[in-house]
Amino acid sequence: MKKELLKYVVVFITLITLFVGYAVLVSLLPTEKIKKHIETSANELLDDGDYPNAIMRKSQYQMDNFTDGLILSINYTIDNKKPFNSAMLCTWSTGKAGSNMTESLWQQSHDEDVGFVNYPRYWHGNSFLIRPFLLFTNYETIRWIMYALSSILMLILGIKLFQKLGMLKTIAFATGLICVNIFVTQFSIQFFPVVVMSVIASILMCKYYDNRKKVLLTAFILGCCTAYFDLFTTPLLICGLPLIVYISLKTDEPFIRRLKTVLLFSCLWAFAYALCWMTKLTLATLLSDMNVFANAFDQFVGWSDTQKIARIDAITRTFGMLPIFFICLALSVLFLLTIFFFNKKEIKTNILLFIVALYPFVWFFLAALPSYWHWWFSYRAYAISIIALFFIFINFISWDKVEKLITK
Repeated sequence: MKKELLKYVVVFITLITLFVGYAVLVSLLPTEKIKKHIETSANELLDDGDYPNAIMRKSQYQMDNFTDGLILSINYTIDNKKPFNSAMLCTWSTGKAGSNMTESLWQQSHDEDVGFVNYPRYWHGNSFLIRPFLLFTNYETIRWIMYALSSILMLILGIKLFQKLGMLKTIAFATGLICVNIFVTQFSIQFFPVVVMSVIASILMCKYYDNRKKVLLTAFILGCCTAYFDLFTTPLLICGLPLIVYISLKTDEPFIRRLKTVLLFSCLWAFAYALCWMTKLTLATLLSDMNVFANAFDQFVGWSDTQKIARIDAITRTFGMLPIFFICLALSVLFLLTIFFFNKKEIKTNILLFIVALYPFVWFFLAALPSYWHWWFSYRAYAISIIALFFIFINFISWDKVEKLITK
């Protein structure tokens, strides 16, 4: 037990060292070329505005150029003579009074008189992730790189799922992602890390599902990485999607042990997420003259105030973003097959899947206000529920009987 605990401590210290070291290292990069590429990017973003739509003029397809502009502004503001301060405080431009984010970035990159504000309560790993790329190219090219990389990873995951779980569950997994318009996230610096980490985590589950220690250590590492790279978009995907893969693959253990693993995986992810986030607040407070804890506490109090809305409103508003008709149609077909070809062998597996399917509802209930405000992207956490429900119905169908009927 002590040896396992020590391993987690060493892993955590190593990750924090890497997080801080990487942020400081990329802050040392020469700024001249980076600023030139951001100037070009600012022109492109200005044409699109803060919240353009992909394909259709609906909230489900809304892009987050506002936060991408903020990320570029942080990179433009970084002072390579003060790398620690830049890495900890993450200063961005507020622009002139009345300006939106894309306008503010354009004003900043064209040497206009603008205001600045610190944003230290997050790690901003996504900002530092793209900084080396800004040495060589602009925002538009970075978006295509993200799209290509995430598409390749999704293809690899699809192949792994097909090999391990078969065609039906691979299609169900892909359908769940399509229902939340996952392709929109592939073109956004803001959303990209969550998608990639979710996919990588699911691929890792295909490899390590039979090794409980590695599964749990993966959960801990994922929690830390979530806190580092994500700005509270849909972090739950990084926990929920690999759990669905694990539950579906690990069917040879007693139910109670599997249940303990699922709960421990979830708790380790959440604990690591909170611990890594608190570490950032501590480091930023110690290495600057700001009380970052107070800043984060004020934000937390604001997010906890749900007097203006009922918690159920966060659930209903996000749920309304889903293509309900098509999901119900697919589930109805599976339900009919379940009635005629019921299979009771996977009941215990389905109980575990149902528990994970509830995660998004619990998340929206607890984080009601930010989920309500950001309903147009936070709804993507429902991919967990959709995929888990598809898997449950697929498990409840005796496909051997279906095949025999078709053969006859």
